Amino acid sequence: MPDQDHSRKTPSVTDLMQKRAAEEAVHEADRATHDAALRVVEQWNAERSPLWSPTIRCATTAGTPWLDVYCPGCRTGRAFDIRVLDRHPLESVGSLALGLRCSWYPGSSPMPVLTGLHALPPLR
Repeated sequence: MPDQDHSRKTPSVTDLMQKRAAEEAVHEADRATHDAALRVVEQWNAERSPLWSPTIRCATTAGTPWLDVYCPGCRTGRAFDIRVLDRHPLESVGSLALGLRCSWYPGSSPMPVLTGLHALPPLR
Protein backbone atom coordinates (compact mmCIF):
# COMPACT_ATOMS: atom_id res chain seq x y z
CA MET A 1 0.00 0.00 0.00
CA PRO A 2 1.29 3.41 -0.84
CA ASP A 3 1.82 5.81 2.00
CA GLN A 4 -0.99 8.29 2.48
CA ASP A 5 -0.26 11.99 2.30
CA HIS A 6 -0.79 13.34 5.82
CA SER A 7 0.16 16.91 4.94
CA ARG A 8 -3.43 17.68 4.02
CA LYS A 9 -5.59 18.20 7.05
CA THR A 10 -8.89 19.74 7.85
CA PRO A 11 -8.87 23.42 8.86
CA SER A 12 -8.37 24.03 12.53
CA VAL A 13 -11.01 25.67 14.68
CA THR A 14 -8.83 28.78 14.90
CA ASP A 15 -8.60 29.00 11.10
CA LEU A 16 -12.36 28.64 10.79
CA MET A 17 -12.98 31.31 13.44
CA GLN A 18 -10.59 33.72 11.71
CA LYS A 19 -12.28 33.13 8.36
CA ARG A 20 -15.70 33.70 9.93
CA ALA A 21 -14.51 36.94 11.61
CA ALA A 22 -13.15 38.22 8.29
CA GLU A 23 -16.44 37.44 6.52
CA GLU A 24 -18.40 39.23 9.25
CA ALA A 25 -16.12 42.27 8.98
CA VAL A 26 -16.70 42.44 5.23
CA HIS A 27 -20.45 42.11 5.76
CA GLU A 28 -20.42 44.93 8.35
CA ALA A 29 -18.41 47.17 6.01
CA ASP A 30 -20.87 46.50 3.17
CA ARG A 31 -23.79 47.27 5.48
CA ALA A 32 -22.18 50.53 6.63
CA THR A 33 -21.57 51.55 3.01
CA HIS A 34 -25.19 50.78 2.13
CA ASP A 35 -26.50 52.77 5.09
CA ALA A 36 -24.31 55.79 4.29
CA ALA A 37 -25.38 55.74 0.63
CA LEU A 38 -29.03 55.45 1.64
CA ARG A 39 -28.72 58.51 3.90
CA VAL A 40 -27.29 60.53 0.98
CA VAL A 41 -30.10 59.45 -1.35
CA GLU A 42 -32.78 60.18 1.28
CA GLN A 43 -31.32 63.64 1.85
CA TRP A 44 -31.33 64.37 -1.90
CA ASN A 45 -34.89 63.06 -2.26
CA ALA A 46 -36.00 65.39 0.55
CA GLU A 47 -34.17 68.45 -0.81
CA ARG A 48 -34.30 67.79 -4.57
CA SER A 49 -31.44 70.21 -4.85
CA PRO A 50 -30.28 71.19 -8.34
CA LEU A 51 -26.87 72.09 -6.85
CA TRP A 52 -25.86 68.56 -5.90
CA SER A 53 -26.99 64.99 -6.40
CA PRO A 54 -25.69 61.54 -5.51
CA THR A 55 -23.59 59.58 -7.95
CA ILE A 56 -24.97 56.65 -9.91
CA ARG A 57 -22.81 54.33 -7.77
CA CYS A 58 -24.24 55.84 -4.59
CA ALA A 59 -27.80 55.32 -5.83
CA THR A 60 -27.20 51.71 -6.81
CA THR A 61 -25.31 50.97 -3.58
CA ALA A 62 -28.24 52.37 -1.62
CA GLY A 63 -30.60 50.06 -3.50
CA THR A 64 -32.48 52.94 -5.15
CA PRO A 65 -31.73 52.61 -8.87
CA TRP A 66 -35.04 53.96 -10.20
CA LEU A 67 -34.90 57.64 -11.16
CA ASP A 68 -38.30 59.32 -11.34
CA VAL A 69 -38.42 62.06 -13.99
CA TYR A 70 -41.21 64.58 -14.64
CA CYS A 71 -41.67 66.43 -17.95
CA PRO A 72 -43.14 69.91 -17.37
CA GLY A 73 -44.06 70.20 -21.06
CA CYS A 74 -46.46 67.30 -21.34
CA ARG A 75 -46.94 66.88 -17.57
CA THR A 76 -46.07 63.20 -17.51
CA GLY A 77 -43.64 61.21 -15.45
CA ARG A 78 -41.44 58.23 -16.17
CA ALA A 79 -39.05 56.07 -14.21
CA PHE A 80 -35.63 55.09 -15.55
CA ASP A 81 -33.47 52.26 -14.28
CA ILE A 82 -30.08 53.94 -14.02
CA ARG A 83 -28.34 50.55 -13.81
CA VAL A 84 -28.88 50.00 -17.53
CA LEU A 85 -27.70 53.44 -18.68
CA ASP A 86 -24.26 53.54 -20.28
CA ARG A 87 -22.79 56.14 -17.93
CA HIS A 88 -19.78 56.25 -15.62
CA PRO A 89 -20.72 55.17 -12.08
CA LEU A 90 -19.18 58.33 -10.61
CA GLU A 91 -21.37 60.58 -12.76
CA SER A 92 -23.95 62.49 -10.75
CA VAL A 93 -27.59 61.57 -11.11
CA GLY A 94 -28.38 65.25 -11.75
CA SER A 95 -26.30 65.25 -14.92
CA LEU A 96 -28.59 62.61 -16.41
CA ALA A 97 -31.25 65.28 -16.91
CA LEU A 98 -29.27 66.68 -19.85
CA GLY A 99 -29.63 63.43 -21.77
CA LEU A 100 -33.29 62.82 -20.90
CA ARG A 101 -35.69 64.64 -23.18
CA CYS A 102 -39.37 64.12 -23.80
CA SER A 103 -40.06 62.38 -27.11
CA TRP A 104 -43.18 64.51 -27.61
CA TYR A 105 -41.06 67.66 -27.93
CA PRO A 106 -38.27 66.93 -30.39
CA GLY A 107 -35.63 69.64 -30.48
CA SER A 108 -37.05 72.20 -28.08
CA SER A 109 -38.24 70.09 -25.19
CA PRO A 110 -38.21 71.63 -21.72
CA MET A 111 -35.67 70.41 -19.16
CA PRO A 112 -37.01 67.42 -17.25
CA VAL A 113 -37.34 67.61 -13.47
CA LEU A 114 -35.72 64.82 -11.46
CA THR A 115 -38.16 64.03 -8.67
CA GLY A 116 -36.37 61.30 -6.77
CA LEU A 117 -34.60 57.97 -6.55
CA HIS A 118 -36.56 54.89 -5.51
CA ALA A 119 -36.01 51.20 -4.82
CA LEU A 120 -38.88 50.23 -7.12
CA PRO A 121 -40.42 52.03 -10.08
CA PRO A 122 -43.28 54.28 -8.92
CA LEU A 123 -46.79 53.10 -9.70
CA ARG A 124 -48.56 55.29 -12.20
